[in-house]
Amino acid sequence: MSRAIDHLVLCVNDLDAACDAYRKLGFTLTPRANHPFGTGNALIQLDGMYIELLAVIEPEKIAETDLAAPFSFPIYNRDYLRHREGMSMLALQSRDAEKDREDFIAAGAAVPRVFKFEREATLPDGSLTDLAFSLAFANHPLLRHAVTFVCQHRHPPQNFYYPEYQNHANGAYAIGKVFLTHWAADAVTDFVEEIGTEKIVTALHSDEMVTRFGIDDPAFPTDGFAGYEIIVNTLDTIAQAAQSMGAIHKKGRLILPPSKFFGTLVVFTAKGKAA
Repeated sequence: MSRAIDHLVLCVNDLDAACDAYRKLGFTLTPRANHPFGTGNALIQLDGMYIELLAVIEPEKIAETDLAAPFSFPIYNRDYLRHREGMSMLALQSRDAEKDREDFIAAGAAVPRVFKFEREATLPDGSLTDLAFSLAFANHPLLRHAVTFVCQHRHPPQNFYYPEYQNHANGAYAIGKVFLTHWAADAVTDFVEEIGTEKIVTALHSDEMVTRFGIDDPAFPTDGFAGYEIIVNTLDTIAQAAQSMGAIHKKGRLILPPSKFFGTLVVFTAKGKAA
């Protein structure tokens, strides 16, 4: 089964600073929202997918009793931030999280029970709406810092996606490839194929990452998601802002190294030239 991206989770220490940086790059962000379990986010909505900027907002709400559970979303992301900033999770589209959990188990993944939660979101007119999600995680012992899961939206899409949030000054409209750096890239690639994300995730050794992007950055992880590709209509609308933040122009792409941008590699690619 070939799966599609629902969203990326980008862990940051300072949510306001990250939001300001993405706005400087020409992205429109949703208003900030809080989860009931201590984390908070702001979203960059694209065409049927989105980027989630996530931070720990209320650490006292992260219950240590969750340690007894097979997997805890807030504890995982809190502990990820103790390790580094960056892309902590890849979420895939789902119509039935329970069925996807069964598929992950069949593929040999370590899969905890489906995690369900609800939160409020602010609409473009300032009113509030309820959102609800079901998550099924596909864990692997080699990917302790790069968790993949499916995300089922339990309210209709019109409760979530709005044109006002999807219109970006930089012309961004989709996520392309997700890049993963790992010392055991070959074994990770096997797992990626088993769970159906081989068209999304490119797993590379560190030296392959340097060759691919021409950046030898100490912020590249050795066992996790390095970053992602964002597709824009043209590089002209984003070049100046990206270069002001340390992006380099290479082989027709603008590349923001992770050490310059909250621990995440961001590769801007013009439409028709995706990796």
